[in-house]
Parts: sequence; structure tokens; C-alpha cells
Amino acid sequence: MKTTSKLAPLAFAVAATLSFGAMAAGGGHHHGPGNGNNQPEGEPSMSAASILDVQVSLGNRVDNDGTENNALVQDALHNSSGNAGVNVAAGDTNQQANAAAISTADADFVFGNTATSTIAVGQVNAGNTLANLDVTNNAKVNNTANNYSGNLGLNVAAGGFNQQKNDVTIASSEQAQNAEASIEVMQLAVSSTTYNGVEAGDSSLSTVASGYGGHWGGGHPGQQPTTNQDVQNNANLLGSLNSVSGNVGVNVAAGGTNQQSNSLSIAAGCYACP
Repeated sequence: MKTTSKLAPLAFAVAATLSFGAMAAGGGHHHGPGNGNNQPEGEPSMSAASILDVQVSLGNRVDNDGTENNALVQDALHNSSGNAGVNVAAGDTNQQANAAAISTADADFVFGNTATSTIAVGQVNAGNTLANLDVTNNAKVNNTANNYSGNLGLNVAAGGFNQQKNDVTIASSEQAQNAEASIEVMQLAVSSTTYNGVEAGDSSLSTVASGYGGHWGGGHPGQQPTTNQDVQNNANLLGSLNSVSGNVGVNVAAGGTNQQSNSLSIAAGCYACP
């Protein structure tokens, strides 16, 4: 497909950009073979945690006719603790991920001088086509994760081409003299098309796509589809996340081509470095 061939380099460019960004953020200092007295130097150690994620959705086509997509998380994760990643999706071509990276070093970390935490996220949603006729998309989080403690990543999506991400990195060292935390997020939504509705008196999906009942991609002025007719998108967060403690990232999406991201980067060094 021409669209794919044109947009694929964009995805690779995003991945490369994020890779260079992550290396730049996490790169340490260069140390030569010796000091002024020609004595060898000890190589500095480093506590580092990094996450590099790229989500790419290109050139896809989904036709929904009389479709109902329901994504539900209910009565779950109460009074839990620790690290939890939950992904629930209903529909087509949805992308979800939860990632956590933790690096620690104790007092034996003799040469430690840097604690580095890095997150790089890229989301590309381009050249996709979504046609909805008489479609219902429901994404719900009900009575969930009350009294939760720790790190929680929760993604719920109903529909098509939704991208959701939760990332956490933590780097900690008792002996670190420097602490660095960085986050890079890139989200691109380019040339994607969504048709919601139907021309009055005609229930064929080709009418939704073209506006006049012809082939895909055509159209005549004054005969375009009625927007949002017979299409319902509902995203709800009810009775949830009460009395939580810690880090919580929640994404709830209903519909098409939504992009969501939650990122937390922490770098902790010593309390009083010399």
C-alpha cells in the first residue's frame, strides 16, 4: 500500500530518535586511561534503569457494522500491593503496554557516582482508516484498585487503533553523587481517518466510507455521512482508586485513534554526598 511505504520511514525515524535520546540521557562521562600522575583510575559504576518503547500502527483498515466493543475491569485489585500491570482491550488493532525498570545499589557500590533513570516513549498512529456504523464502544473501570499500594499501570480501551502506555523507571544508589531522571514522549497521529455515522436512508457501510454509496475513498459535495449518528463512545472511571498510595497510571479510552501515556522517572542518590 502506498500509504504504508510512505509512512514506514517515519516509524523508523521515531524509533531512532528515541534511541539516541535515551543514550544521550543515560550516557555517563568519558574517563581516560589515567590521571595527571599516570595512575589508573577506577571505572565509576552507575545505577541505571531505562525503558525504550515504540508503538507503531500503520496502514490498517477496520470496518465495523453493528459492532459492540466492551472493555471492562470490575471488582479487581482491591487491597493489593506491589507492581501490577493490567491491559484490557476490546476492538481492533489496539496497542497496550506496562513496563517497569528498577535498578538499585547498596553501600558496597564503592565507585558509584551516578543514578540514572530514563524513559523514552514513541507512539505513531498513521494512515489508518476506521469506519463505524451503528457501533457502541464502552470502556469502563468500575470499583477497582481501592486501597491499592505500590505501582499500578491500568489500560482499558474499546474501539480501534488506540495506543496506551504506562512506564516507570527507578534508579537508586546510596553512594551516588549525581542523580539524573529524564522522560521523552513522542506521539504522532498523522493522516488517520475515522468515519462515524451513516447517510440517512442508507445503512450500507460503503455509504459511511464514501458519503454517497460509491467505492471507498470517493465522495460528492453535499452528500457526506452524518457525523456521529448511531455511534456511541463511552469511557468511564467509577468508584475506583480510592485511598491509593504510590504511583498510579490509568488510561481509559473509547473510540478510535486515541493515544495515552503515563510516565514516571525517579533517580535517587545519597543524602549527603562529599
